[in-house]
Amino acid sequence: MKVIGVSGCSASGKSTLCERLVSLLGEDRTEVVVLDRFYKKELPRMISPLDGAEYPDWNSPDSIDRTAAYEYITGLISRGGGYLLIDGAFLFCIDELRELCDYKIYVTASIETRLYRRIKRNLIIKKQSLEQIADYYLASVRYREKEYSIPSMRYADIVIDNENGFRGMDGFCAGKIREL
Repeated sequence: MKVIGVSGCSASGKSTLCERLVSLLGEDRTEVVVLDRFYKKELPRMISPLDGAEYPDWNSPDSIDRTAAYEYITGLISRGGGYLLIDGAFLFCIDELRELCDYKIYVTASIETRLYRRIKRNLIIKKQSLEQIADYYLASVRYREKEYSIPSMRYADIVIDNENGFRGMDGFCAGKIREL
């Protein structure tokens, strides 16, 4: 089984890229694991540099149950065959998970684009208010992205700009993955 890591900041387009890769690589040959499913039941806390308030820390590698994620993913790998896409903002920050990846893709977009996408998504899916989304992003998310996700880009085999769509880079990545 070939393992492909897809990382990037919140709302950069990781999940969208994974959906496209599943379509390009074949639904019957490709599985996706989203690291969000491995958030700890009790999250660590963070003190915001913006307002000094304490927040649940959804935006740190320490929020992920590494053992559970590693065991689940290695179990899938042991089955062999096909492709496994791992989607996670902190994937490249967690050594033991990053090292499982045969190919690593980092997805970027400007902070304005990502914030717009996050607002749009969370209004609909999480039923949060605009103020809740913006306040949490400004107080927590942007600091953690600068601390964790953005620096982890250095581990990527390729960085894809998703400011205005993938512009054929999804097909390029699918071709590279098939060559593995």
